[in-house]
Amino acid sequence: MKLAVQIDDEENLLHEFGISPPDYDALEEIWQIYLEEKVPDLAASEMVCVSLKICSASTIQDLNHRYRFLDEPTDVLSFPMWEQGGVFSPPRGWKEIPLGDIVICPEVVKLSSDAESRDISHDFILMLMHGFLHLLAWDHDTEESESAMFSEQENLLRRYLQKV
Repeated sequence: MKLAVQIDDEENLLHEFGISPPDYDALEEIWQIYLEEKVPDLAASEMVCVSLKICSASTIQDLNHRYRFLDEPTDVLSFPMWEQGGVFSPPRGWKEIPLGDIVICPEVVKLSSDAESRDISHDFILMLMHGFLHLLAWDHDTEESESAMFSEQENLLRRYLQKV
């Protein structure tokens, strides 16, 4: 199995908000290894794809309003293809499997990072991990699930940081 991240930052928003672009090769490798460990059924597929859209605050606010009924910008949204009732259930036997879309707003990530005096590039990577886990049906709607998901995203972040 090969994992590919399709990236859309046409407006060059990472640069505009001072975010160092992630090492996308390392990101793909980390996510691929993670999937091979956690979702071995995907190993039979030739290609697994994730779409990443970098967008403005107004675009993510529109998406947040349309899909979550919250009329405010947010840092990251995920649109999983194979989550049903909180369970990740991708098809079997497909040569190529799209996992879904991750949409991130650098402006909102920057506001949060600045408010907490954290590194914006680090926070951006953290949001990538967060969005990726949502594609796999992870959620944080209870204290227990939040603790588990945040622990898992820290695990992914550590793996990525060790790689770069």
